[in-house]
Amino acid sequence: MPSPVNHIPATRDELDARGWAEVDVVIVTGDAHVDHPSFPAALLGRVLEAEGWRVGVIPRPDPTDPGAVTRLGRPRLFFGVTAGALDSMVANYTALGKPRSDDPYAPGGRGGGRPDRALTVYCNAIRRAFGKDVLIVAGGLEAGLRRFAHYDYWSNKIRRPILMDCGADILVHGMGEGPVVALAATVDRALATGATGPRDALPDLQGIPGVVYRTPRREAPPSDALALPSEDAVRADPRVHAAAFRTLERATGRRVWQESGGQRVVANPAWPPATTEELDRFYMLPFTRNIHPCHSGQPVPALVQVRFSVTSHRGCAGGCAFCAINNHQGKTVTSRSETSIMDEVRRITEHNDFRGTIPDIGGPTANMWGMNCKRPAGPCDRPSCLWPSRCRYLSDDQAGYVRLLEHAQALPRVRHLFVTTGIRMDLALACPALIRALAEDRTSGHLKVAPEHVVPGVLQRMRKPAGRDFERFTAAFQAHSRAAGKRQFVLPYIMAAHPGSRLEDMVEVALTLKRLDMRVEQCQIFTPTPGTAATVMYATGLDPDSLDPVFVERAPKMKALQKALVLHHLPENRSRIEEALRLVGRPGLARELLRPRPRRQRK
Repeated sequence: MPSPVNHIPATRDELDARGWAEVDVVIVTGDAHVDHPSFPAALLGRVLEAEGWRVGVIPRPDPTDPGAVTRLGRPRLFFGVTAGALDSMVANYTALGKPRSDDPYAPGGRGGGRPDRALTVYCNAIRRAFGKDVLIVAGGLEAGLRRFAHYDYWSNKIRRPILMDCGADILVHGMGEGPVVALAATVDRALATGATGPRDALPDLQGIPGVVYRTPRREAPPSDALALPSEDAVRADPRVHAAAFRTLERATGRRVWQESGGQRVVANPAWPPATTEELDRFYMLPFTRNIHPCHSGQPVPALVQVRFSVTSHRGCAGGCAFCAINNHQGKTVTSRSETSIMDEVRRITEHNDFRGTIPDIGGPTANMWGMNCKRPAGPCDRPSCLWPSRCRYLSDDQAGYVRLLEHAQALPRVRHLFVTTGIRMDLALACPALIRALAEDRTSGHLKVAPEHVVPGVLQRMRKPAGRDFERFTAAFQAHSRAAGKRQFVLPYIMAAHPGSRLEDMVEVALTLKRLDMRVEQCQIFTPTPGTAATVMYATGLDPDSLDPVFVERAPKMKALQKALVLHHLPENRSRIEEALRLVGRPGLARELLRPRPRRQRK
């Protein structure tokens, strides 16, 4: 067996050094090869390796080079293909459709090396190189969020299920650790019992949770499955499109199918959420937290913030309309044990490059560690546990999270420990001890929160609380900061041009920020990504929860004006602010918004 400190091989020389004539599984990814659990190829590769399989990784193959996907040879079991941690179209283009010059998951941070629709490009390249005999398994965000007919923002049309285009035999949706281990074992068993090749195992693979597969339409659909409207019906009628999304979003634990192009695409229920014991085992695998030498020492920006961070839990109960976490990780929150987290922190402190700071212990939402559902029958099918109101069965232990942070801070060689993932403010307001801890010890200058907006009608479309949580939380945090003798700031994430948001709504956001004396350095323009309720609103003009009409801002100029209002303090936005205020009939506000902040007197 290889030394546990080695990277998963990415070159033929590394295979030879291990004495491997072939590997069992080759993972092809659009990301750089970084041995850190935040990088999907590394996490899945380490999980497979721990089960005894020989794994290789091909990072960012050049689609113009026919030999790029053949460098590790034909795998004995299958190719696992992912576009990477991001959907490739999100990685390659801004919300206004302009090519990005950067890619945080690329060597050197340079954009352009990940092809558009990377999953399809990589799978088809493998099929051309190895023919019909090799088994190809697609997975990751790009695969899972596009598993059924979906609106594609970049082509502005309904695209068919990605399995119909990408050349893969099957697809895995949701978190992939359980499915890939089951796939490897099933294919290996088939080969050991007389199968002539890995694809002979396909009938057996179709029973694995989390797997999506194709069958001819002439065959009867699974008797236990729920039917979605066909691809043609979704394309033809916006109301059918919105209703289909609502059906799929609430079909938790159900097998679902959809007709497309003479085929039937069938998706099994997602693999059950990982248990605490499983998460503990996954995240304690021997990750080096380093970049593979095949990238010649080039930095990978996405690693910088997370290199010595710790993932404390998985899943998010928030169910925000614009977020794909619910669709990929699920709303069930699974937390790692404190023992496992402490062990990982100790391991981090032994890394040669560790300098005393743990940047984060958190997850999709930091203060959801310890949260769980107390419903006797198990989690229900509502998309959010916190919207439109907090579910009475939701239990959280934020005081436990405060203690977790204290215990990690007390470990030897840990000088600083911060929380840098987002804080759910409505939950934090129920735990004053958490706000005090964040202000006194756990903030490095700026604390990230995500109000996204302030106008109740827009927040309703976002599936966010419509109260004054943002202002109440900010006041409490700043009061504790002053009491601790610290000058710290809340850094709010604001989104412009979300469905339901008009130019006059962004004026209210700008006025609120001005009143709170806040300067936002970045504002995200809503980007419709497959698999979210907000994208369905954008595509159909309907709210899938109610089928009520929703205002949708499509003009790039108006989107840019919405963004400029949030960044009203930047001098280059002056003309845009004045134009926006003229358009909404409130030109007199220009002087108030553009007036510089008074300088604070130093004591």
